[in-house]
Amino acid sequence: MKKCGLLGENIQYSSSPSIHNDYYLKKAVKLTYEIFDISHSDLPHFIKGLSEEQIIGFNVTIPYKESIIKYLDKLTYPADRINAVNTVLVKDKTLVGFNTDYFGFIKSLEEYNLNLEGKHALVIGNGGAAKCIAVALQDLKCESIDIAARDIARSNDYFNKFCNIRDLKDVNDLTKYNIIVNCTPLGGVNYKNISPVAINQLAMGCIVYDLVYNPKLTRFLKEAREYGALIINGESMLKYQAYKAADIWLSYNNMI
Repeated sequence: MKKCGLLGENIQYSSSPSIHNDYYLKKAVKLTYEIFDISHSDLPHFIKGLSEEQIIGFNVTIPYKESIIKYLDKLTYPADRINAVNTVLVKDKTLVGFNTDYFGFIKSLEEYNLNLEGKHALVIGNGGAAKCIAVALQDLKCESIDIAARDIARSNDYFNKFCNIRDLKDVNDLTKYNIIVNCTPLGGVNYKNISPVAINQLAMGCIVYDLVYNPKLTRFLKEAREYGALIINGESMLKYQAYKAADIWLSYNNMI
């Protein structure tokens, strides 16, 4: 039986299998979604065995969204601009990289009829997820995008092209931002009760978005809610990016 799944490390908590397998059941397709919890040292072996294992595609999460690229033969937009991949299509012996997180994030904002044109954004983190969100925010016509991270040297060359880079410890005034997005795992199941930044005041109507979806209400979102923010967790983004990835795999394999 053909299969797909989620590639990452320490990811047994993921909700992706239930989202995907329910989707395939509704579409009456014979495809199963699994967890591929792989260490760095086992990654080459995993890639080599894709065809033998009948894996037609896989999602990618922490910590491989950037490192997976060296194994791929082609990148599509916006993965080629983001330089991070969360979805891979196994096309014969060719691996094609996509970034469906980008589409999932934008689709989740559409649920709230949000218009970010001319707005000021803060993105917390500077890894693969932060790159995705920063590109999406730019395409949504935000006027300014600040990147705040503990290691500001990482990915400086990338973000300097269209963002302002700040040291996270120097981010004290959040009132100038219309949208704040946490792109770190802080607050998630492996880092419970940790907030990426302290919230003491927010602009009126501020959107506070946490890509973490487990737990649904992180400490970061709880604090933001106390200051009147519109809070959004990563659940809808996860769902929409999953459907986009699934349709890529199913379409190529003529399963829909």
